[in-house]
Amino acid sequence: MKLPLKNIEVKQLELTTHPLLSTNMIQSVEDLRLFMEHHVYPVWDFMSLAKALQHRVCPSSDLWLPTKHTRDESARLINEIIWGEESDRDLGGGSISHFDLYLQAMAEVGANTKPVLRFLDTVENEGIEYALDNAKGVPECAVKFMRKTFEFISTGEKHIIASAFTYGREAVIPGMFQGILQQLNINSYEAKKFHYYLQRHIELDGDEHGPMATKLVENLCGENPLAYVEAERVAIEAMNARIEFWNEVETKLFG
Repeated sequence: MKLPLKNIEVKQLELTTHPLLSTNMIQSVEDLRLFMEHHVYPVWDFMSLAKALQHRVCPSSDLWLPTKHTRDESARLINEIIWGEESDRDLGGGSISHFDLYLQAMAEVGANTKPVLRFLDTVENEGIEYALDNAKGVPECAVKFMRKTFEFISTGEKHIIASAFTYGREAVIPGMFQGILQQLNINSYEAKKFHYYLQRHIELDGDEHGPMATKLVENLCGENPLAYVEAERVAIEAMNARIEFWNEVETKLFG
């Protein structure tokens, strides 16, 4: 069985042609700072979504046992994606997560990283629900977006998490980031690490992670027709959440 893609592809086009991505909105360093101070939260919860999926496909404990996911490629697919996202190469050849690379890119252009670091400290010490309920200094649209992400995670359903991860993130990120890169009126000397971050995602997600994540959704849905219906619904919900997020960021830039 295959996931029906007609409605998903319509929504993908709506997302990747959003005015924030397809028109010249991010033109100054000040614009980029504001954009990054909002976008850093989806960068973080992307990793939470990915790790939640990895945990359910190949759970980690002191005792390892083979499962159907070690036999149907699912374990390999998610582990390879995590490897690239959690331990990619930085500009100096060292190892870095894409989230940490994004923080470095923010610092490079003078964006404020204190709110997100404070938020993550609260997550670590008090848990995600408390952190979202007490997210001082975090843009409201980012809190709303993260709540939706953790709503998908909280289902515990592998195919739902995989669909949100694939169609809300991996399958659309290359198009979104290509749009940002094409309009960006800030050269690679001014924002070298941000350019590198965008280019790595365009390359990795477009050529490798996107197709791998798509295969993962199919594996996890298997031959269950209801799972495909749920995966399609979640894919559209995840993209709608991103569109609403971009709408708010656009308003902050030009409202």
